[in-house]
Amino acid sequence: MEQQITSGEAARMLGISTSLIRKLELTGVTPKARRLSRFRIYSPVEVEELRKIIAERRERTTQPLLEAG
Repeated sequence: MEQQITSGEAARMLGISTSLIRKLELTGVTPKARRLSRFRIYSPVEVEELRKIIAERRERTTQPLLEAG
């Protein structure tokens, strides 16, 4: 059976809040998570996808502004 990671565990692994995971899901940035009772469940592959998405978003928001020349 594939490992199941809750949104809380994923958030801790990624250094983000569970509310950010929910926001990414609700805005369509990430696919909807599977549910186990009231918990959002992710596979290790899905957590890695989240890691990449978050890294890309951080990179875009921390890039210095280019000076007009």
